[in-house]
Amino acid sequence: MADKDKPFVCYRQGRWAMKIMPRGGEGWRLTAMWMLSYALLSGLYVWIVAGRPDDETFVGQITAGFILVPAIWAIAMIRWMLARAEVINLDELLALKRERERDKGRR
Repeated sequence: MADKDKPFVCYRQGRWAMKIMPRGGEGWRLTAMWMLSYALLSGLYVWIVAGRPDDETFVGQITAGFILVPAIWAIAMIRWMLARAEVINLDELLALKRERERDKGRR
């Protein structure tokens, strides 16, 4: 898949900082798909907890599970989107800009 055809753009700066953004209609549809799956997870959690609100142990266990499941969901979403993203390294662009400005200053 060519970089221009990819549905996401990832801006990286440094080792860990990155921002993944949808590109065009395809990217927004795929992002909506991921958000819909999260909404379903959240609705399922509310439905389960509403069934037994007086059992504190049960609610605590389900809540602990709900904290773990969205964490796994978020990691999976980031990895999936990153695999389908054009990656732009901002550090390289800034270094190139500084080099050009230095060259202009020498002239």
